[in-house]
Amino acid sequence: MIENRGSDSKISWLWKQAALAREKGDEEMARESLERLLADPAVRDTSDEDLAILDISRMDLDHGRSREVAERLADFKWHGVPSPAGLLLAGEVYLRLEWFEQAREAFEEYLRALPEDLDARRKLGLVLLMLNRDEEAQRQLLATARREKNSVPETLTYLAMLEAKGGRLEESLHLLLQARDLAPYDERIEHTLLRIEALRVSLKRQALHHDDLPMEDVAAGMVSGMLELHGYSKDRIRLALEVWNSFCELESPKGRKPAIWAAALEYAVTRNGPHFTQDQLALEYRISVTQLREHYQSILDAVDIDPGRTADLLSETEKAGDGLSGLVRRGEMAEVISTATSRLGEFQGPGELCTWVFDRVPPKNETERREIEDFLGLIWKRSISRS
Repeated sequence: MIENRGSDSKISWLWKQAALAREKGDEEMARESLERLLADPAVRDTSDEDLAILDISRMDLDHGRSREVAERLADFKWHGVPSPAGLLLAGEVYLRLEWFEQAREAFEEYLRALPEDLDARRKLGLVLLMLNRDEEAQRQLLATARREKNSVPETLTYLAMLEAKGGRLEESLHLLLQARDLAPYDERIEHTLLRIEALRVSLKRQALHHDDLPMEDVAAGMVSGMLELHGYSKDRIRLALEVWNSFCELESPKGRKPAIWAAALEYAVTRNGPHFTQDQLALEYRISVTQLREHYQSILDAVDIDPGRTADLLSETEKAGDGLSGLVRRGEMAEVISTATSRLGEFQGPGELCTWVFDRVPPKNETERREIEDFLGLIWKRSISRS
């Protein structure tokens, strides 16, 4: 009995150490305390183990280690009845992993215990939105916004996403402008605002074309995925998309093989630093060096590539004219494929990888589907050969 009491004291002490370290911003000490706690046999198969695992997972997600977290939580089960604090932490971790069904269950159970937590209600609304349960999401978010007196930018942004999803772009734009007034320096709101504005204007100009293979979209996704696989930063991926948008405003990319343009674009935005040679890139993308060289020269002739400049989506939007719908979809395709490439370890095979991508950016036709499937298969093989 005395031994158990001593173990309980040690566990309580380690939790306090972790909390103190977090307050001081000493993440290393907080992690050490949690790892020592998990090493204690008395913690095994208890709610303390659950909370420590989730806490460490949250720290890993802060540093982009989503693959490790996904592996750790793949078989996660509660030991006993989870506390409200544990449910809230689980919901937040699942949301960041994009495990939306698990996040929904955790938030709903948490809110049964603490229904007044508006932050949790807002996050549940976002989860329902991502699960395409739009009516439930709208009820949840509208009720939350009313109780917040429309003063929280995140809630307004999620409502704007719902409006845009339903094709109500003017309403979406209005909500985003309100959100920006509340948080004028939030880059996420600004980015969403500009994308909605671009889409709204493009629809007014009736610039949507669905018949041909959208070369611009597929090439943008390909180069983003390859740059991620080759270890370049998100800034370099954004630069590639900016250069590609500029090129597509001036020229209509010719040919039926987007991989050639993607390879040429990668070389164009990496040539002044550590980079693959043209021969190496041709091998990576399974194209000829001659094709790469010709297309690279076309990009160079049309666009003044300055790696130091920053993307201005608003000015791109103003200049893009009839290509605005492409601007929006190109960005989505690039973002989804680069994200998928950074999380390859979470997928069981190329089929699951394709499903994940197509759930987020549905292909416009069978030709595009085949192009993307072939490219994702190539990405998968390249990643396996490197591991």
